[in-house]
Amino acid sequence: MRQVPRVTRPRERRYGVQSGLSSRCGHPLTVKLLVREVPVNNCIYCRSELPSVVPAEHVIPQGFGTFKPDLTLNCVCSDCNGYFGSKLEWPMRNESIEGMLRLHFGLEGTVGGVRTRGVTPVIGEGEYWKGARTTVRTDKNGKERTDVLPQVGARRGPSDPFEWCLEQDLSVAFAERFPKGSEFRIVGGETPADLERLVQKLKEMCPTFVYGGEMNAPFAGDGRVMLHVEHQNSRTVVRCLCKIAFNYMALTCGQQFSLSQSFDELRSFIRNDSGEDESRAFVKHKPILAHEIVYGDRRTDGHILAIDCRPSDRVVEVQIALFNSFPYRIPMCTDYPGHRFMKAHHFDTQTWEVSEMRVAIAGPNFDPASLG
Repeated sequence: MRQVPRVTRPRERRYGVQSGLSSRCGHPLTVKLLVREVPVNNCIYCRSELPSVVPAEHVIPQGFGTFKPDLTLNCVCSDCNGYFGSKLEWPMRNESIEGMLRLHFGLEGTVGGVRTRGVTPVIGEGEYWKGARTTVRTDKNGKERTDVLPQVGARRGPSDPFEWCLEQDLSVAFAERFPKGSEFRIVGGETPADLERLVQKLKEMCPTFVYGGEMNAPFAGDGRVMLHVEHQNSRTVVRCLCKIAFNYMALTCGQQFSLSQSFDELRSFIRNDSGEDESRAFVKHKPILAHEIVYGDRRTDGHILAIDCRPSDRVVEVQIALFNSFPYRIPMCTDYPGHRFMKAHHFDTQTWEVSEMRVAIAGPNFDPASLG
């Protein structure tokens, strides 16, 4: 399940992006926002005065890869930097679909634990295992593994699907929903003691339960199993996506530009968790890369960031696709009076290198052959 607080259909694409280095990136940016003068030595999030030395604020959180060159900002104070790391980036790593995708690229972490919110990986195959909760982890050596959490599955009859209950949630109320003659399955755990503990707990909750032996695991000969992942973006994940967009705007447009009061609502949403979240991030219905729109093939598994400042619409908009998965459109402000400006970067997850991308406006006479 894919969901953000609100999904609306975006307007037709105004431009396409092609990967590859290029110096043709639109007009030089001229700041014409009508705002009060703000000293340029202020944090772009809390506006506190910056000391001579501040920690590096990474445009893409390091949990999603370390790239060369290392694109960082020096206009975020240590308080904001620390807050983002613990309150936004850590949940993004563990409670988002993008956080789960990072494990496939050898980045250390765990998704799908007992207390996990936002993303739930379950077994997607096997008559007696389908729907069982799992946890996916990658160790420091980049080795990925899937573990089945300790839980109980129950169904009233052979034609019914199993309903799964984690050990911590197992209760008399759950057992009473399944009358005598219902079928129960106990899965998960790492040791025989885990199994015995679950058996005893189930007997306490359901006195009619009779232990009937063990069943085979759903894993194929190669040790792999198909997973189905349900996910829903929390407000915290949306704030982290907006923070990445804000960082990228500061990188491409400058610190003074980012301090404009036109971005105050978004700034406060990111830093102070204030304001509504329904209009902050929208899932796009088309990819960001023009190649993928025109030809329908996937060109990269890397991150894509693009910014478009459109005075005709008075809009500054950033597009994000981590691992080129779900493309998001993030409106930054709606009162932009400056020049047309576009820029985009590709973060390659094979070479771990960053390159600037060629940006072109796809007007009525746009020739797809020009993409190369």
